[in-house]
Amino acid sequence: MIKVLEKYKKRIDIPLLAITFFIIFMGLVTLSGSNLDTSNIIINQVINIFVGLIIFTILIFTNPRILFSYAPILFLITIFLLILVHFFGVESNGAKRWLAFGVFNLQPSELMKITLPLMIAWLYQQYQNKISLRLHFTAIFLICIPVYLVLLQPDLGTSIMIALSGFLIIFLAGISWRLIISSMIVAILSSPLIWINLHTYQKNRIINMLDPFVDPLGTGYHTIQSMIAIGSGGGFGKGWGEGSQTNLNFLPEANTDFIFAVYSEEFGFFGVLIIFALFLLLIFRIFILANNMQSTFSKLLTVSLGVSIFSAIFVNIAMISGLVPIVGLPLPFMSYGGTSMVVSLASIGIIMSLNNHKTLIAN
Repeated sequence: MIKVLEKYKKRIDIPLLAITFFIIFMGLVTLSGSNLDTSNIIINQVINIFVGLIIFTILIFTNPRILFSYAPILFLITIFLLILVHFFGVESNGAKRWLAFGVFNLQPSELMKITLPLMIAWLYQQYQNKISLRLHFTAIFLICIPVYLVLLQPDLGTSIMIALSGFLIIFLAGISWRLIISSMIVAILSSPLIWINLHTYQKNRIINMLDPFVDPLGTGYHTIQSMIAIGSGGGFGKGWGEGSQTNLNFLPEANTDFIFAVYSEEFGFFGVLIIFALFLLLIFRIFILANNMQSTFSKLLTVSLGVSIFSAIFVNIAMISGLVPIVGLPLPFMSYGGTSMVVSLASIGIIMSLNNHKTLIAN
């Protein structure tokens, strides 16, 4: 038993694990004070964390060559699951995002946050000596497939996160600035066409971002209530479980997408500074590990997973603060949800596995 623990200790990065666990703990504390009846939510979240830790442990002991070899297969499996969602998905609030497996619901779009970076990193590792415009366009095509399938659900927030994780790898792989600037110009010129093809609720969310009081009881309600919750926390918060916006049910989706508003109301400005510091330390540590990687695959995958986590954190907090439209995106390690928690812990496990085998793929 002692030998197993010593072997496990050598496999993990203590600073990264400690920061991750502390954020998860803060999430559990916030969830337990987010409503008058949270016993089932806490039990389910503990189960989600337990399952995530099992996947995490398996991954840190997994040879990265296995991840590298099976990257295309894992990508195709996730694409297949996204197609199944379109036909057999569980619908909730007007969106099909989950596949039901008994008592367990799987959200394949969350899995794509891992399998797409794996696939694109595999592609550039395989052809690292033949990087060309054709290879970049191949990568872009592969990115567009899952992005389109997720948009059909519809899930704009997750599709943006998936696209970002893929395009970041293309950028790091050495795409020319001329192509980047040209793409930005095309995107700007295409904005009227993009606006026309947006769903009505998506257009309303963008308008709501500019002025949530245009429709305070409709599309602006979520933003207004979350901003009230954040502001009412003051310097030191109202105290654990004492958030009036939450306990009086003014704040919607308090356990999932709006968990940060609950935390802000209960722990105030100084509590927000603490969680900000933890998130920044988490991302900083991931980038330090990425800098020590010795292969194209390891570097690209680690940075992509790190930026994917950072982007989800940034967009979620900005969404709740009224800085970006409401897109329905969970806060990593804190929001209630099985697939999100498992994928977040799996990402950390993959990063640690790559860190343990810095020279394995390179050689």
